[in-house]
Amino acid sequence: MNESRALGTILLFALGLVAGVVLHQVVDRGPGDNPYPALPKSEEPAAAHDVVQAIQSDDPRSLAKLLSSDMLTDLDSALQPIVDVRTTKFVGAVESEGRLLSAYVATGKTTDGSDFVVGFVLRVANDQVVGVN
Repeated sequence: MNESRALGTILLFALGLVAGVVLHQVVDRGPGDNPYPALPKSEEPAAAHDVVQAIQSDDPRSLAKLLSSDMLTDLDSALQPIVDVRTTKFVGAVESEGRLLSAYVATGKTTDGSDFVVGFVLRVANDQVVGVN
């Protein structure tokens, strides 16, 4: 009697497991549709590339020609706490209503010599950088 009872318990467990998997497949609809439309991806804008090249090559004169003083202040804030940029990497760009957002990751050293990574975005319109986030 003990063997048949054990076999019955195992069969009941297996039947419940199979029934649960089948029920889950029927009931589960998966993730819902994204309510937000995706922005079209774009190539790296030349104006943003020039700014990032000036940052990476530590060229303050080029930066001063490319950006206004307000944008230079915003760029300084975006790169904090990095004081010495070692590398920059283009992550991607999207376009919306004639404006481009170009994203970058910068790695560098802080004032105490620690390695640090920050991300920043350059807003481009009419082939000029018009903002820094």
